[in-house]
Amino acid sequence: MPVLKSGTASASTRSSQNHDTAYALNYHESTKHSEISLRTSGHYLDWANKPSQFKIYEDLTSVSLPRNFPQPEEEPLMAISGRTSKTEPLNLGLTELAELLYFSAGLTRKYRFGSELHYMRAASATGALYPIELYVVAGDVAGLAAGVYHFDPLGFQLSRIRKGDYRTELAAASNESITLAPATIAFTSMAWKNAWKYEARSYRHWFWDGGVIAANLISLSASMGSQTRIVQGFVDQAVNELLGLQDEEEATVCLSPVGPEGHPSTDRQPKRIDPIQPKVQPLSEEETKYAGIWEAHRASFLHTKEEVDTWTKASIEISNSQRTTFPKIALSPPMIEATKSRRLGEVILQRGSTRRFARSQITLSQLSTILRNSTGPIPRDYLPESGNLIATYFIANAVEGLAPGSYFYAPEQESLEQLKRGELRQMSAYLCLGQPLFGEASVVFFLMARLREVLGALGNRGYRTAQLEGGIVAGKIYLSAYALGLGASGSTFYDDAVTEFFSPHAKEKSTLIAVGLGVPAYKARPGKVLPQFT
Repeated sequence: MPVLKSGTASASTRSSQNHDTAYALNYHESTKHSEISLRTSGHYLDWANKPSQFKIYEDLTSVSLPRNFPQPEEEPLMAISGRTSKTEPLNLGLTELAELLYFSAGLTRKYRFGSELHYMRAASATGALYPIELYVVAGDVAGLAAGVYHFDPLGFQLSRIRKGDYRTELAAASNESITLAPATIAFTSMAWKNAWKYEARSYRHWFWDGGVIAANLISLSASMGSQTRIVQGFVDQAVNELLGLQDEEEATVCLSPVGPEGHPSTDRQPKRIDPIQPKVQPLSEEETKYAGIWEAHRASFLHTKEEVDTWTKASIEISNSQRTTFPKIALSPPMIEATKSRRLGEVILQRGSTRRFARSQITLSQLSTILRNSTGPIPRDYLPESGNLIATYFIANAVEGLAPGSYFYAPEQESLEQLKRGELRQMSAYLCLGQPLFGEASVVFFLMARLREVLGALGNRGYRTAQLEGGIVAGKIYLSAYALGLGASGSTFYDDAVTEFFSPHAKEKSTLIAVGLGVPAYKARPGKVLPQFT
C-alpha cells in the first residue's frame, strides 16, 4: 500500500489552484465510465469532421532529418528496464536525434481506411488518433543549429519555431539540469485530436499516450548509453509560450532532456521570450472544446519557478508492502536468456495493438519477467527513483503454473497475492467495457493508484503524474510482451466496477489504465522503417 506524506507548501503554491484538489477529483468523478454513462452518452463519431493525423505548419523553415539512422541495438529487456551494456554514452548528433524521434513517435505502418491513408506509429495511442506532438529544444546537437523545433513525422523533418539556444529559458521554467543536456524533447497534447472520439475523458489520454511514448524514449536513451528523465515540474505558461502553443488547443505534458551532459548554454540569464503564433493548418472544420478538460488542467498549473521547486521537493514515501492473509505466490526467475538474440529496434517495429488473442496459456516465467521489467523505477523529477505511484492488479485467465483468478503484484516481495480464485474470463471482458478481446487475453492488468493521497501530496498536478506513470508502465508492458513474443492491447474500463471487483484489497484506489496480454491468434506483419525514410 503506498504511503504518501505531503511536504510543506510555500505561500506561492498555496495561492495557486494546485492545492485545491476538488478540481482534479471532480474531473475524475465526472468522467468515469459506467454501463449507464455509456448507454446515455448520446455521443457519435462525425467522420466528416475527423481531425487530421498530423500537425502541419504552413510557413516555417524545415530541416530534413537523416534517413540513414541506425536501429537501436540494445537487448530489449535490458533497455526497457533502463539499463545499458554500453560503457560510454553516444554523443547526440542529428543522426542520433533522428533515431530517438523515429523510434519514439515515427511512422511504422500504413494502410487505407476508406479513402484515407492512415499511418501507425512506433508507440501506441488510444483510438490510433495520436494526440501527442514532440518538440525539440536544441542547443548542443551536432549538425543542428540551436533552436526550438517541431517534429513532423510525415515529412520526417524538424520545423523551426525559434532560432537560438533556449535551454537557459527552459531550465528557468523547469529544472536546472536541462541546461546541461544537448537537447530536451517536449511532449504536448493537441486536445481535439483525441476529444473528437473520447470527449471530456480524453484528458486522461494525454498522459496515457504520452506515457507509452515516454516508455519508448526511456528505453531508447538506455540503448544509447545514457538516461533521460521525465520532468513534470515546469511553469506551464512559460513552456507553452516557448513552444508557440495556442491556448486551449495544445498544452505541454512533460519534458525529457536527452543525450549525455555536455556543453551548457552560454546564456547565464534567461532572455525575453517574444510571443509567436505560427500558422498551423486546422485539424478539422470544427472543433469542440470541453470546458472540464481545461478547467482541470489550468487548476494544476505551476506559475513560478518557486512553485516548481516546492512541488518537486514534496516529500512522498511509497511502500508497496501490505500485511494481508491472502495466499502468496513467488515470481519465477527472470527470463534472462529469452531475448538476448533480439534488439530493441526490432521489438519497437513489431509492436502493435493485438486485435485477437488465441486464449492460449502464457508461462509464469513470462508473466514474472513482464512484471519485473515494467514496474521498476521511473527516472523523474518529482519522486525518488525507489518507488512509483502504481499498484498493479490483474486477472489471470491462462497462465501455466498459476491458478486462474485475480491477483495483486507486490514488487518489494517479488510475489503475487491471490485475491480471488476461479474462472474470470467473463469478468475481465466486462470490466473492459464488455470487450470480448479482454476475455480472450491470458492476463488483463489494471494499473491503479491511491489517487486522493497522491493529490494530497502533489496537488492537482498529481493527477497528471499518476496518469502519466500509468501510461509509462503500460508502455513497458507492451514492449516487454513483444520482446517475449507475446501481444498486448490497451483498454479503458468501468472505473468503479474495477475498484469494487478488486476490493477490499483495492479499496480507495482508482483505476488508471488497463492492458490485456496474451498469445496473438494471428501472425501480424512487423512494422518497418517506411520507404520514404530510407
